[in-house]
Amino acid sequence: MTSGPYAYVDVHVDVEDPETAVDRLRTVLGIEVPVTVRHDLVLGPLWVTGTPNDYRTWARADAHDALRWPTVLEAEVSPGTAPAEVVEAVATLLRTLWSLGYKAVAACDFEDELPDAGGRSRCP
Repeated sequence: MTSGPYAYVDVHVDVEDPETAVDRLRTVLGIEVPVTVRHDLVLGPLWVTGTPNDYRTWARADAHDALRWPTVLEAEVSPGTAPAEVVEAVATLLRTLWSLGYKAVAACDFEDELPDAGGRSRCP
């Protein structure tokens, strides 16, 4: 795994079911189901798994509280990946989610290198 600030990426998505987000991403991006069952999709150097958000409260989260949105796309970065490749892959993931009409915000150490500050500027 890549080390340092580019090794960790979570994308919080305001969609009830992680499988819905992952299936729509696969369709739009033309990604086949990966050979390994460990990850839901592979996008360049990112190995992405959709999971329910453990921090979600029983009540519906505030629409502006991304850390409590129902879905988290957890991304591992393949070993030896250059930081610029990680940034581009996460940017593609975010732009695709936004084009699908989802609210999505990245949680990582390089948010400021991503479009719309990782999505933070889209959530007033």
